[in-house]
Amino acid sequence: MTIQETQLRVPPVSENPRPLYSSRMPILGNDVLHSWTERVRKLGVQSLWLTSAPDRDTNNDKINTNEAESTIWSGLRRFARQGVERFLMITLKSYAEMDLADLVRFHCENRNPVTEARDGRRQLGVCLLDHSVLDPSNADHGKHEFPGANDAGRVPYQFRGYAKRILSAKERQELVGDALTGACAMRPFGKQIREQVWIGEGVDLAESVRVIGPTYIGEHTVVRAGVTIGPFASVERDCVVDCGTTVERSTVLPYTYLAPGLLIRNGLVDGRYLEDLAGGAVVDLEPAGLGSRIERPESRRQAVRDTHIPRHDFLGAPARANATLTWDFASTSTATQPWLRVQL
Repeated sequence: MTIQETQLRVPPVSENPRPLYSSRMPILGNDVLHSWTERVRKLGVQSLWLTSAPDRDTNNDKINTNEAESTIWSGLRRFARQGVERFLMITLKSYAEMDLADLVRFHCENRNPVTEARDGRRQLGVCLLDHSVLDPSNADHGKHEFPGANDAGRVPYQFRGYAKRILSAKERQELVGDALTGACAMRPFGKQIREQVWIGEGVDLAESVRVIGPTYIGEHTVVRAGVTIGPFASVERDCVVDCGTTVERSTVLPYTYLAPGLLIRNGLVDGRYLEDLAGGAVVDLEPAGLGSRIERPESRRQAVRDTHIPRHDFLGAPARANATLTWDFASTSTATQPWLRVQL
């Protein structure tokens, strides 16, 4: 059985002055969107649709969420009217090494209109639903929520493989550690220069830098004299770590500047903001001159706002000359934002 259409919801890049754990942020240089797309391709699906949820408005979060879910359901009903019989719906909030074909088999064998994948008691953001769920005469019509979570009589798909949520700073760091040590299938995107140490293209390391594995340093990052990176550290692309700073058991997200002489331990740094992974406290580094967001040329700024899939990464081989693999999302989504179809 072939699933005719697949829909992925992608959290947008936000200018919200809080640490950002969007699934579109790289993890050891990897894009989780690519990971899910590759799993979808193995099903024989010919195309998928992408849509972004709107940015969270802290003063009106419930209204924005309802608008987003209403827009998604409207789009799914439109696809159903066009003859699509079954939908695979993925909300990008987890990294899971899931065999989607097994999920399809389970769904068909149990004959549920909705089958949701779970890890223990928690949702992974992956479900299959039949077009009957979208019928206006169905009792579920009008619900604007992710389907299947609490509906009686529906048997969830219990996933027992490797899975981590990626919208939590703490679990994100756990995924970083697992990938660095080979405990999951994700691998750092870069060159391994020695045991458990990877660097991306264009990294500039001063001679006195200490890199203690397992550690990853992303593309075009500058690490200045006297810095110590690691163990269990990830400094993503286009960062600057200034003299004498130590980054240990922590993640530094792209385009972040860290001032000299800092000790970053068990934290996540996103530009000017530092979150403690143990307690969740967030501090603003910028007023004291300890950290900031690196200003980028407009071309780079736009590249972060968009979801760009390198041709060799997405297809595993050079793409056709006329293939377009840039998935364009606005930095601020609205409830009426159209979906984007991508041919696989």
